[in-house]
Amino acid sequence: MRVVLENIGPIEKADVSAGDLTVLVGPQATGKSIFLQLFKFCVDHANIVRELKKLGFDWNNELESFLPVYFGEGMQAIWNSQSRIELNGRKFQIETHVKRSGKADSEAKVFYIPAQRVLIISAGWPLPFNSFDPTYPFVVKDFSEKIRQIMGSRLGSGATPIFPRDGYFKKEIRDALQKSIIREGILKLDIGLRKRIMLEIAGVSMPIMTWSAGQREFAPLLLGLFWLLPSAKVSRKQGVNWVIVEEPEAGLHPLAIRDVFLTIVELLSRNYKVLLSTHSAGIIELVWAINEIVSHPEASTDKKRRLLLDLFELKTTPNTNKLIKDLENKKLVVSYFKPTETGVVTEDISSLDPGSDKKSVSEWGGLVEFTSKTNEIVAQLWR
Repeated sequence: MRVVLENIGPIEKADVSAGDLTVLVGPQATGKSIFLQLFKFCVDHANIVRELKKLGFDWNNELESFLPVYFGEGMQAIWNSQSRIELNGRKFQIETHVKRSGKADSEAKVFYIPAQRVLIISAGWPLPFNSFDPTYPFVVKDFSEKIRQIMGSRLGSGATPIFPRDGYFKKEIRDALQKSIIREGILKLDIGLRKRIMLEIAGVSMPIMTWSAGQREFAPLLLGLFWLLPSAKVSRKQGVNWVIVEEPEAGLHPLAIRDVFLTIVELLSRNYKVLLSTHSAGIIELVWAINEIVSHPEASTDKKRRLLLDLFELKTTPNTNKLIKDLENKKLVVSYFKPTETGVVTEDISSLDPGSDKKSVSEWGGLVEFTSKTNEIVAQLWR
């Protein structure tokens, strides 16, 4: 799918053709979230409008009134008379689509895990949609509501730990996540006067505010991924084709980031198409390494697969062999949201070639720019 945005917020022109995995990089406030939220609206507009109207929101079918409802209070300023959206080569008439609600059975095709996910859990439990104030965008409120539903249905009995739990992720991925993030503990449900998520380590149960920052960031991400894994026997959530994850690295150690990236690999293996935004050089390094290994003209298939397993420190098992085999056939795209004097433009930097003459490519959209500069400065000590 190709999405083109022009003159929207800080974006002068964003032109992104999505692959199986599409990674957006760039400094803060360059429009990555705006792009991803508009991507979701382009695909799910009928479902979004229907859900908002069902929840009592009214924008009088006017785009200027709809924008703060969808993006959050004050965000109507991102749109002007020169703003334009193009979807697969055709103009997307957003003014028309904010007026049309979908059928009662229309389902969302994009599942969105927002960057602000840590804010959805209050006193150990996800907040309902209408409990958020108008400053929160639709994607945050919708995510929280979906997590609240999954907690009340599939995960809410308390009889089995929330994590690790059989049927959610391959065992090798569960083991990696438990070791690097949960630290050999378990996430469980405490059922007292009020349900709440607890972390139990060595028999001691701890409420969410006592967890590490990385564990607090990871828990709602984990629950969102559970939504996409309905059972061990069903490959993916019915009707969902796209997954958006903003900043999966939030609060995490580099090795934990690698293990979280494995969950993205499993989503790809289940034939979801995934869009990520990131500020992590570690994630881009993994994408670069995967592309380098898979595209090497001389290495044998067996050697490539062994190297990919080594990259994630995985042992050879039927589960991991399938993950790696599926990964070999996926298209990985990296798009740089590049600030210029006139506004943000996008550039495809998917080659991630460290030897490229283009700094945007060799410095991975600025993610290793500071490292390169500090190395040059320190090197002057020996000149």
